[in-house]
Amino acid sequence: MLKTSERTGGDSEAIRELDRAWDVFRSEGCKDSITLRGAKVLGDLTRRRRFKSAAAERRFREKEERIRTAVALGVPDRVPVITNGMTLYPAFYSGVSFADFIMDRKKCGEAFLKFARENTDFDAIFPAHMNNHGRLVRLSQLDILKLPGVHIDEDVCFQFVEKERLKAEEYPLFIEEKYDFFRRVIVPRMTPLYHPRKGWDKKVLLKMARELLSFTLFYNRMLNVVEYEYGVPVLTAAMSFEPYDLTTLLFRGLTEISGDLYRRPEMVEEVTEMLAPVCIMALENMALGTGLRGAVILCERSFSLSPKQFARFSLPTLKRVVDAVIARGMVPMITLEGDCTHLFEYMLEFPPARCVCNIDTGDIFKAKKILQGHMCVAGNVPMNLMVAGTPDDIREYCRRLIEEVAPGGGYILSGALGIPDNARHENVRTMVEYVLEHGAYL
Repeated sequence: MLKTSERTGGDSEAIRELDRAWDVFRSEGCKDSITLRGAKVLGDLTRRRRFKSAAAERRFREKEERIRTAVALGVPDRVPVITNGMTLYPAFYSGVSFADFIMDRKKCGEAFLKFARENTDFDAIFPAHMNNHGRLVRLSQLDILKLPGVHIDEDVCFQFVEKERLKAEEYPLFIEEKYDFFRRVIVPRMTPLYHPRKGWDKKVLLKMARELLSFTLFYNRMLNVVEYEYGVPVLTAAMSFEPYDLTTLLFRGLTEISGDLYRRPEMVEEVTEMLAPVCIMALENMALGTGLRGAVILCERSFSLSPKQFARFSLPTLKRVVDAVIARGMVPMITLEGDCTHLFEYMLEFPPARCVCNIDTGDIFKAKKILQGHMCVAGNVPMNLMVAGTPDDIREYCRRLIEEVAPGGGYILSGALGIPDNARHENVRTMVEYVLEHGAYL
């Protein structure tokens, strides 16, 4: 048990402001965009709004309130415990190959629902079924991912293909022509099915549209079951890399961008500024299409930046995306992959009581001291313990988290970025059980 003078809802006005902003965004903010209107209509048509039972609704409301209180820097009834990110663990949990989870809609759905149904003690779970994207990637022949069972072994996680798709000398043209350059030059380098002048082959485009619709219907159907039948909130549906990460992953590659920071820094800045609206639009569409307000913003490459570089090349556009998300009533989950301890101070520049800082291998104990009273912290049971440790190892680390990070509220316990694909099942269960037994606030 955690000792605290009193339970508190934290900055409840901040949460109410987010609620009002979300209502305005849904009713007014998408009127001027055909894409956003379409996403909202699809979400309204496919997302159930009625719980299957009173017990499911009660369970859902309790869990939702626990998380909302933590985000608002309050002290809930106990420490929330969530899966956080989760890629292919439900496949491993259910005995389904990674290849089938990514390519086979029926097997993916069964595996995801089995995990969700048997793990309702989590206060929120991650929609791992979003990784059933293999057929769309295969149809488009985009070389952005290597798929299990197609390009790599069937029980290896899909891998991003990072390469130099934008040449150094092409920066000025890209900055000048923007989308036209992307369409005319970059996309043909990503797939042989896209012609610089004619665009997509019509037959291929029709197949991709059908597959995307099928995926969306499947995606929301799974959300309905987990939330309205099982009574467990789904953490998020909206995900995007931050603009600097997109510049690295999609266009230049880590090696080339590292040199660009010194040789052509102004151009890197301009490209990240160009990409910020793309990130915002992606998050808007995913949120409206599912009705889920969590927005995961991945900062995968921040660990490689010095504080000075982060402040120049990442922070300005990251703030732009975060501010836009908050203005639309969504809750940004700023996910700092790797060890970003040297960047924690910059999290103080984001609005208080409206964001979550996901900690991977960084010093979460230091993060809590820095961000106490400003931003909710989530994490960070280490992945190596989840995979190769023992239940006793998990208990000991969770004990430290609850004793040192949880006091005062504003904390959500989870794995470091989530549950690894091959985590030991007993370790996952131990993490949850420890919180249920020892995470209550007195």
